[in-house]
Amino acid sequence: MAKSFKHLDAQLSDYILNRSRISVQSSRMNAKLEKYVLRILTEVLEKVGQSRYIEMLYTITKEMAINGVKANQKRIFFEDLGLDIRNPNHYNQALSQFKENFSEKMADEYGKRCLARGVFVKINVVYGEDGLVVEVINNTPVIDAEEARMREKMKKAMGYNDIAEFYMDNMDNTEGAGLGIALIMILLKSENIDPNLFRIQTQAAETVARVEIPFNDKYISIRSKEINQVGNHR
Repeated sequence: MAKSFKHLDAQLSDYILNRSRISVQSSRMNAKLEKYVLRILTEVLEKVGQSRYIEMLYTITKEMAINGVKANQKRIFFEDLGLDIRNPNHYNQALSQFKENFSEKMADEYGKRCLARGVFVKINVVYGEDGLVVEVINNTPVIDAEEARMREKMKKAMGYNDIAEFYMDNMDNTEGAGLGIALIMILLKSENIDPNLFRIQTQAAETVARVEIPFNDKYISIRSKEINQVGNHR
């Protein structure tokens, strides 16, 4: 068994060394996944000479992954209760239950249920000499009410440079995801990275959280490329 793990570790290092895109997929956040995410980010950033971003990017990636995993587990929780997540009455009723019951044990149990139903979080790391992108994709959509709250949290977090200050000002109405979003944006600001390079896109069948880390002035953001493409097609 030890030999097979060593073989896997060697394969991972070889994979990181020779590829500019690495993906890992899971239905739950656990110590094993955290270890591999940290390893991938560490080796990638060391490879491109940007190791100063390791701690920040690991924290951001972990926050995005936790938010995605919890969103997926919340969906399964609603399904198991036979409730419609899009019905406001059902949503308010079950959300409070979900928050009250949530624990490490529950997260582990619902991780298994997500796996059985093909619900997952996928982490993509794509990089080059000018910058790096981490995408966290969870294959469940966000309902309109949740998306509106998420946008409001992102807008509010723009005005803060300190996570403790944000928490004190919003402790009565901030859930874990709200704090996570604020933490991501404040960490980017602390490294003089535009917090607009953290984005959350909602699509019909999935939600994509994305952060971009420019390494130099040559880096062109994904949004800028998309705008240029639209302009060129006109």
